[in-house]
This record gives sequence, C-alpha cells and structure tokens, in this order.
Amino acid sequence: MAVASREALEISFGAVNGELREKNHQVLQPILFDLIAYARVLKQLHWNVIGPNFRPIHLHLDEIYGEAEEATDLVAERLSAVGHSPNGRVRDVASKSEIGDIPEGFTRDSEVLLLAEHRTKQVVENIRAHMADIEDVDTVTADLLHQICADLEKHHWMLQAQRV
Repeated sequence: MAVASREALEISFGAVNGELREKNHQVLQPILFDLIAYARVLKQLHWNVIGPNFRPIHLHLDEIYGEAEEATDLVAERLSAVGHSPNGRVRDVASKSEIGDIPEGFTRDSEVLLLAEHRTKQVVENIRAHMADIEDVDTVTADLLHQICADLEKHHWMLQAQRV
C-alpha cells in the first residue's frame, strides 16, 4: 500500500480530524511505547524474583502486568479511534521508550520491589507529562489517561508499602 493511500486510510478511520487527530497521536504514541516496555519489565521481574517474599511479589507483579496490558490495549485502540495506526513494533519500542531496563537474571525480592516501584513511577511521570498536552484538547483521551495514571499510582503506592 502506498504511503499516501495509507495516510488516507488512517484519516478515514478517525473519529476526529485535523489538529485534534494530530495532537492525539503526539500524546498517545509515546505513551504506547512506554506501556509496552513497562509491561515487559514487569514480566521480566515476575519471572526472576527470588527470596522469602517471592510469592506475594510474584503475584502482585502479575496483577500489575495485567493492568499494564489492558492500559496498552486501551491506548492502542484510542490511537486507532482517532485515525492513527498504533505502532507497537519491537524495534520502535526498544528505541523510543523512555522506560529504563532492568538487570538480567534472578533478582532478590527487595530489589525487585525497588525496580518495579521506580519503573512504575517513571511510566506515571511520562504519562502525566504527555497528559498535560491533551487536557484542553481532547477530554476523552485525557479521561482515559487519568484512569491509567490512577491505577498505576495505586500500584506504585502498594510497591512502596511492601518495601517498608
């Protein structure tokens, strides 16, 4: 498919047009990259946690992962709804996500909590930074991002509470 016809197809799928369409893309695509990377980090920690608190942390990470995957899907579907093809390609996620990686191998439970807490805070901060750009432009997208932030902030708090 030619680039021009691909662009026309994306625009035709969009529920919004013009500046609203473009602003949504500028806000949502970086968030999508970060959410995909964040989910992978959580799963890597989930697979590699060791220590006396293995089970509750292992289960909690699965819960957060499930919500991160749901948020990823919501953001990707919102991108589609506003007329943009969501980009979740591996090479682009790896090069464009702002979420930091984690060490390789088995990781002590206390370190897993710290890493998960820091990555959760990082993704929330990134979403909030982009959210400020859409607040007065598209309340539907802003509402979606508000809920994602609220869910992730809850998990950030829970991760912190386990480290005390």
